[in-house]
Amino acid sequence: MKLREFLRLLAAGGPGFCQIALTNACNARCRFCRFSALPPEDRAFADPARLLPGLARLKAGGIRYLSLTGGEPLLYPALLEVLDTARRLGLRTLLVTNAALLSPHLLRSLKQAGLGRLIISLDAAEPEVHDRHRGLPGLSRHIRELVPLAAREGLKPTASVTLSRLVSDPRHLTACLSRQGFAAVTFSYPLTRLESSYLGYAPDPLVQFSPEELRSRFLALMALKSSASVPLLNTRWVLEELCRSLAGQPSRLPCLAGDRYFYLDWELTLYPCHLLGHRLGRLEDFPVAAPRRRWACPGCVSECYLDASACQYLVVSLAQAWEAFRARRLQEALGYLLQGANLRSLASLWESRHWLRQ
Repeated sequence: MKLREFLRLLAAGGPGFCQIALTNACNARCRFCRFSALPPEDRAFADPARLLPGLARLKAGGIRYLSLTGGEPLLYPALLEVLDTARRLGLRTLLVTNAALLSPHLLRSLKQAGLGRLIISLDAAEPEVHDRHRGLPGLSRHIRELVPLAAREGLKPTASVTLSRLVSDPRHLTACLSRQGFAAVTFSYPLTRLESSYLGYAPDPLVQFSPEELRSRFLALMALKSSASVPLLNTRWVLEELCRSLAGQPSRLPCLAGDRYFYLDWELTLYPCHLLGHRLGRLEDFPVAAPRRRWACPGCVSECYLDASACQYLVVSLAQAWEAFRARRLQEALGYLLQGANLRSLASLWESRHWLRQ
């Protein structure tokens, strides 16, 4: 990235992020996800004739990071074309997969096409529990064989684990991940309802917790951060804010969804995030359809947006201070710089530094 482009991004509040669900088709049968219940006739795939040129529009609107997901994104026929186009545009990419369709050859192809990080969804430390829940016999053994290969390809294999009742001991789980060769782990918080088109949720007992149960799990993750066998990427600030929310206290962390972060589904419809149901328009309308704004939101438990917001809060504060300074509103500029949350954001950036190593 050239210095001029870097300074322009900094003045705008930092790089943008877009989560793209390439398809709603999935080959797994997870209980806390509704993708698996979708009838075959309702399966859809993003139109590459629209998506590929649309990536340039995302970059023009300040997007620099793409998270490619599904359903199962490895079912998407044009996946390598998307990665190659993103690479040529200078966009950084993450891919979230259940890994069932991965092979050594595909790993090499993904890397050559420009994939920066491979994220593999895992549900439990016990192989038989994970495989039974996914409905994919032998999947855990397949993952164990492929993770070292992914690491050698430079794909920094990262485990994404839903915080469900299948995870009885997070410390034991992280130890297993370390032995398998994972570079890091991030815990996804349980989702039982969403308003957008995204289907990564279900009101299943596996992810239904009382506020007291959720709080105890968040506290356990905070305690684990300093001693986990692999880097735990969830930020302490967000975990603390989630505990505050469960206690009925207002959040001190503004989410940047709809400002710097967006969700794009398989119909190439744009949303501020995959939780809110407000449609911003089509991919072709970006960024005009999505003027920078923050949405009034009752709060969520999505690490995709909350942890990213915690890390970028400092950069947004610096951009706001610079804008106020240029307008000669010196007291306002100083106020942005002296926000106590800036230090918490700096700490979050340090905790999440492994995400930046692509």
